[in-house]
Amino acid sequence: MRWRLRLLDLVVVAVAGVLLHAQSQPADLAAAGWKAMRNDNPTRAASLFNEALELAPDDPGLLLGAASAAHALGQQPIAMARLERALELRPQLTPASVLLAHIAFDEGDTDRAIRTLEAARKYAPDDRALAALLARWRSEADAHATFSDRRFERFRVLFEGHAEQSLAMQATTVFDSAFFKIGSVLGEYPADTIVAVLYTEQQFRDITRAPAWSGGEYDGRIRVPVSGADQHPEEFERVLVHELTHAIVAGIAGRRVPTWLNEGIAQHFEGADADAARRRLKASGRAIPLRALERGFLQLNAADARVAYDESLAAADVLFDRPDFGWIRLLHRLRDGATFADAIGFFGFSYEDLEGGWRR
Repeated sequence: MRWRLRLLDLVVVAVAGVLLHAQSQPADLAAAGWKAMRNDNPTRAASLFNEALELAPDDPGLLLGAASAAHALGQQPIAMARLERALELRPQLTPASVLLAHIAFDEGDTDRAIRTLEAARKYAPDDRALAALLARWRSEADAHATFSDRRFERFRVLFEGHAEQSLAMQATTVFDSAFFKIGSVLGEYPADTIVAVLYTEQQFRDITRAPAWSGGEYDGRIRVPVSGADQHPEEFERVLVHELTHAIVAGIAGRRVPTWLNEGIAQHFEGADADAARRRLKASGRAIPLRALERGFLQLNAADARVAYDESLAAADVLFDRPDFGWIRLLHRLRDGATFADAIGFFGFSYEDLEGGWRR
């Protein structure tokens, strides 16, 4: 998600010149819209940009702002349409090209992403970041060029290495079944294409408990090492469900979900035993405040990582145990910028309530 933060800074500077030619009211609305985006409030930003577009429907900067807000809200078709229109009007608007390319890449359409960046390079030939991104995507496209990918409705499976059609079939079957189960509980089915890259030259292992793996943010693609996975079908399915859960949560709430909650939700859907997690926590006598686990597990050693995962599962289980808990309301509050403490307080919970299962 870091590219989105850098892009937002670039966008604010780039559209300033465009908006100089706009009427004062649309420009004021746009300024307020970008401020809302910087404050992680895309719902407010979308309202402001849409209001401005009613006054100046063909302003490229306003179209870019509205597209950025729509993208943050998971409304990718709207975002792409507005970006395409902005580039029709102002093809040299590089931030619009970069955002459109990233959305296409996240949707699994690497070819379109590359074409979009190639067009942008004509207007920004000295942009090193743009050149580096284009080179990376071209390299990934070359790695996948020999594979006729398997598609199943909203899923696309690619391989890094030799193709394994049986693994592609198993992955899409698991994804299709789990997607509707997870979405029905969380209350939303993200519309984005879910892309999975299976690394057939890397030995299959349980990546879902690795601090280094979970410490990074979901980058728009599920990535799983799969060499030998056909010898462990149940474990392979569990890992796929875990990673799919992260993709769905990201599709609903973006980067706003605390790491511990993200991991707790994923473990729940993979079928992890919350009671066993609580027993391990009580037996170990170790505890890490959940607040300290909001931004990732990368800094933890192996023993503390085990505690972190167990706490994540046990805390999430408290919420899953409440009948008809409003998951979608919680995730939308987080998406719109609320802290977890504030968001969960709406439901009558506190951090202390969630930690009661293992604290003495």
